Amino acid sequence: MTDLNQEVKVVNIGLEGFSDELRSLDVPVVQVQWQPPAGGDKRLIGALARLSGRKYDRANELTVARMLRSRPIWVDVDSAGKVIPGMQPNHILHSGPPISFEEMCDPQQRAVEGAAVFEGWVKNKAQLRKKLHSGELVLAPNYILNSVGPMCGVITPSMAVIETRNAAFRNRSWSTFNEGKGNVLWMGTYDDGTIERLKWMATVLGPGLKEALKHSKGGIDLFGILSEGTQMGDEAHARSAACSSLLLQRLYPLLLKTSLDKKTILEIVEFIISNNHFFLNLTLTACKVTADAAHGVKNSTIVTGMSRNGVDFALRVGGAADKWFISGTAPMDEAIYYSGYSLEDAAGDIGDSAIIETVGLGGMVIGAAPTISSFVGGTMKDSLQAMKSMKSICQGVNPKFAPAAVDFMSAPVGIDIRKVIKTGVTPIIDTGVIHKSSGIGQIGAGIARAPMGVFVKALNYMEKNSE
Repeated sequence: MTDLNQEVKVVNIGLEGFSDELRSLDVPVVQVQWQPPAGGDKRLIGALARLSGRKYDRANELTVARMLRSRPIWVDVDSAGKVIPGMQPNHILHSGPPISFEEMCDPQQRAVEGAAVFEGWVKNKAQLRKKLHSGELVLAPNYILNSVGPMCGVITPSMAVIETRNAAFRNRSWSTFNEGKGNVLWMGTYDDGTIERLKWMATVLGPGLKEALKHSKGGIDLFGILSEGTQMGDEAHARSAACSSLLLQRLYPLLLKTSLDKKTILEIVEFIISNNHFFLNLTLTACKVTADAAHGVKNSTIVTGMSRNGVDFALRVGGAADKWFISGTAPMDEAIYYSGYSLEDAAGDIGDSAIIETVGLGGMVIGAAPTISSFVGGTMKDSLQAMKSMKSICQGVNPKFAPAAVDFMSAPVGIDIRKVIKTGVTPIIDTGVIHKSSGIGQIGAGIARAPMGVFVKALNYMEKNSE
């Protein structure tokens, strides 16, 4: 029999109305948020049960172990057409899954057009459409050639690209250099100044940094910089200011060792100083070689790729061989917009840069960047809670990225599609927002959420093909 003189302690699971009533009587209550797994969907609950067991857990442990072992090194710079295996002289690469020019969002169309103008292939969109229709020019997604690009993500053969090698697994990835702000291809807009800048990047910036890297004794350790940067206010996706400064510290003495004249060195240094996003494209290549090295483990349910083109969202899972799962991309309804703009003005979530979240950076470690806490509520408590939420859907943590701003909490790493389905929590992706119409560019920043539909497709595939 209960002693009614003892203090009553209650843990309530489910409806909060019971908690509210007890609190009104000054009874201490702990409220436990609970919901049935997979939202109560019996079909998905069954699939989760069939994908449980030690063989899946071991596969996931191995996948994440490969991520943690990876060591991305920036080793070279060259023209895309010379170094990206499989890139053809008429290729125009773009972010996200395969898409026709007519189906592309306007900003990505504009970026493709600007790239074709830069190459000297066309003078306007009408000529571009004609050459694409005839097959004289060919569109292809970056990810089929192990390359990556932020936002519109366009790469053409004459562009200078970063080459990053995974020292632990020897695989490689490529990306252009970040153009900065203003009229820039990656934000879906261009003018004459854009084309001139791209030419300078191809003929001055790229060759200059290539020469500097020859004096680096094996290249520049990108995760080393990212580890420092996450202690200095970067989460490495929406904010790269610290990492860009740390990179310049390493590059400047290397540039001084080259035969470049002072004017050229000054131009390169000033370009990097003027662009807080300069390191972003290096981060993309680092995360790409890491995720690619982890891909291909049989029975793995860990996400090894996420990519968007403003229309569609693509997801890759470690144990699903070369298959990508595609659904509509997310609307930018959790972004913070510049004055005069709103959701109605925004293109859909876009860019290959969601690869960053697959290896424990960006939204996974959003608490590293106090200046963007407004993305998830406005306080560091909100940022820490967001990281804890992401941890609930991940296999492990990455101690390389453990920012002091959130009490050195290690970054969650290894998004598990089973945990996403079970909890109903999808990954958050830190990102910019671009206007849906050509010629305007960035209009805000915030978070996007990976659509649940791709995780359901991936889960169903893994269940069907499990052994």
